[in-house]
Amino acid sequence: MTRKEPPGDEEEGAARGPTVRHLLEYALVRTAEFALLCCDVRGATRAGRVLGRLLGRVDRRHRVVAVDNLRRAFGPSLGEEAADRMAMRVYERLGGTAAEMVHGPRLLRGRAARRRLPSTGAEDLRGAAEGKPVILLGGHLGNWEFLVPAARLAGFDCVPVARRLDNPLLDRWLEGVRASMGNRPLPKRGALRTLVRAIRDGKSIGLLVDQNAGRRGKLSTFFGHPCSTQVAGIALARRMRIPWSVVSLERTAPGIHRFVIGPPMYVRDDDEDEARAVDEMNRQLEERVRRRPEDWMWLHRRWRIKAAWGFPVEPTEGAPKGGGRGARRQAALPPR
Repeated sequence: MTRKEPPGDEEEGAARGPTVRHLLEYALVRTAEFALLCCDVRGATRAGRVLGRLLGRVDRRHRVVAVDNLRRAFGPSLGEEAADRMAMRVYERLGGTAAEMVHGPRLLRGRAARRRLPSTGAEDLRGAAEGKPVILLGGHLGNWEFLVPAARLAGFDCVPVARRLDNPLLDRWLEGVRASMGNRPLPKRGALRTLVRAIRDGKSIGLLVDQNAGRRGKLSTFFGHPCSTQVAGIALARRMRIPWSVVSLERTAPGIHRFVIGPPMYVRDDDEDEARAVDEMNRQLEERVRRRPEDWMWLHRRWRIKAAWGFPVEPTEGAPKGGGRGARRQAALPPR
């Protein structure tokens, strides 16, 4: 399932309705869902890993990206064959995560939910917050779809933010699965004002901050390489004067995860301290990915930097050559 959100196209795509490709993707996912729900969570996880491995075999484009990312992150110590094997394990874990997600509405019901999502570090963060909301910053590590239920079980009434899926049929299906687990994310586009209002109403905020932020991000490093980083969470913590913490889920068994809450952090009201907080956020996320590299989604181009973004580093992609439409559009972009 790919996630795309081109500027201004979200409502237009919804108005056009689903395409034949959308219908085929939807039918495939719902068929797989039915098969996975015929098993218990252990059997579904095993089946999901098999499906994930099959996807890895046919999805050469993203597998190449994953191998390149792994070798960039771990350097010469990870050869190409080892990187390819690890990339396939990433696909297996993603398949297992998808299988757990479709079982989520049943797994996270009643008292069983607390046994399946124990937490560490919650008391320290609640003590630092002194009754105020907090900013929980995570990544696509482990089963990120369980982060919001885990946060609520740990005592944080969390409002998440998520991008819409490109496929409107799958987007509505995923919205229903999430809602049945108590997870109703805000659309990412235009969410800032709503998030500020939610914080003032006493609700905590959950954001996934490990993907490329494009020209709107701030320059930081991840695994020692420059990258565009999402800073909305850190900026909200600074503006609202509330603590932030890096969080993740560590799978201990199929359908059972430990919710790990990092130390509470504050941001002083100055630009230098905000930049240091962004670097610290990436450092903590990197530390968790290093511990469980197969559990992170290496399939996206984390270190992609375009010349038009104006960062003071060597871009990984240059501006379009010649005087074509793309070059004229980039030339018209306002300076950072």
